[in-house]
Order: sequence, then C-alpha cells, then structure tokens
Amino acid sequence: MTPPFALVLMYHQITPEGTPEGWVPSLLADPRYGVSLSAFSRQMAILREEGFPVLSLDDWIDGNIPADKERRPAVIVTFDDGYESDWRLAAPVLSRYSVPATFFVSTGFIGSAGMMTEEQLSRLARNPLFSVGAHGETHRFLTTLSDDACRLELVRSMSRIRILTGRETVDLSAPGGRISRQVTAMARESGFRAVLTSRPGILKPGDGIFNIPRLPVLKAHSSDDFVRLLDPCSWTFRTDRWIRTAKQGIRELALGLGIPERVRS
Repeated sequence: MTPPFALVLMYHQITPEGTPEGWVPSLLADPRYGVSLSAFSRQMAILREEGFPVLSLDDWIDGNIPADKERRPAVIVTFDDGYESDWRLAAPVLSRYSVPATFFVSTGFIGSAGMMTEEQLSRLARNPLFSVGAHGETHRFLTTLSDDACRLELVRSMSRIRILTGRETVDLSAPGGRISRQVTAMARESGFRAVLTSRPGILKPGDGIFNIPRLPVLKAHSSDDFVRLLDPCSWTFRTDRWIRTAKQGIRELALGLGIPERVRS
C-alpha cells in the first residue's frame, strides 16, 4: 500500500561543529533554524533506520510513490535560502544516506557571503539525488509586493534557476512561507510547477501542489523531538502546527491592517 500522506521537512542552514577553516556564516540566516551538522546527520540516519519512505519532490508530484506495508508517511526533504552549508555540509550527509532533497535558492544572494555560488548550484543540480528550485530573488515576502514587483521576483528567480540547472521545470518556495491566492495565481501564470509554503501540515495524495505545507526542523529539536515531529498524532507535531498556524494568522492580520513586520522568517 502507498503511504497515506507525506511530511515535507523544511531546513535552512546547517551549522558546523566549531569553526572550520573557510567557514563563512550568512547574514541572512536565522539562528533558530541553524541545525547542527551532528543533529542533521542523526536525523537522516533516523529516517533510514525507521524505514520511512524518503521521496524526492519530483517523485511525489509525478506519482512515483513506492508501496509501504507499514503505511508510514513518506518524507520529503527541502532546504530554503541557498546557504553554502547546503553544498558543504548537507549534501555529503544526504548522499551518504541516499536521501533526495530540493534546495530553494534566493537568486539575488547567489555568490554572496555564506551562500552557494553558481558553480556549486550547478553541480548540485547535476546530481540525480538533488534538485534546485526558486525562493524569490530578494527574499522579500511576495504578499507585501505590488503585482508588478511580485511578477518580477517570480520571473527573474525562475529564469536564473533555469539557466543554472538547465531544467525547464522549476518549483517555488515562497519566501517566509507567505502566500495568497493572488500570489499563487501569479506563480502559476509565471510557469512554476508547484508552490511550497511554511504552513504546517501533511500532504495527502490528490492535494493541490500550489499550497504545499511543510514542517520546520529547528535548532532546538532533539532527536526525540524529530521522531515525534514525524508522527502527526504526537504532541510535538500538533503543538508545532498550532503555534505556527496561529503566528501565520497574526501576520496576515497585521498585513491587512498595514502593520509593518520584520523582513525575515
């Protein structure tokens, strides 16, 4: 039987142990999302040890979902922003455990301090285990932009990803997870295949692919927390989902009232 649903994990920067030679942190990184290399390695090991069906985003969208007699949820791994740690730290661990992943990149930051270069992105995209998607150009929240500015963000980021990867199909991770019907419509019109958000939840077969929910993996998550995050019946899963849904609702209300917010999430 196929998995009843998928859990899409959302990572950001992976942080090294200590300060290795050549390590440059990114000013874009939020420390809350900085999962240590040792924790990340353990999390990928857990996915394999516990027998979760680990799929690529392409697999799920194309319907290439293997049978699982235990009916465990499928797991899809994604990364946002485009940190150099994706290339230097995450990719080797993912390769070791044969875990596919999609890396969503804010194209305006490519090559800046702590972010991946064009060469690193191109090499990632050539690895059959990985894919590269767009995360906007400037990381501005698409819901706060004018229609023209939003379209420009979408078109420019998609164009650069296509050039770097040689791949026509491009998926979008909305910066800050901010999405609306209008932004979704513009993303579809611009040619994106799918849109991923930061809305917590599960992805069921037959669900639309222009509002894909994800679960953030945080620095504060222990290995036990990570295991519970993979269980929608657990308190960790439900609490995380409730808190993040409430925060998103407050942000959307603030935007509707014209209240400014931090340009980072």
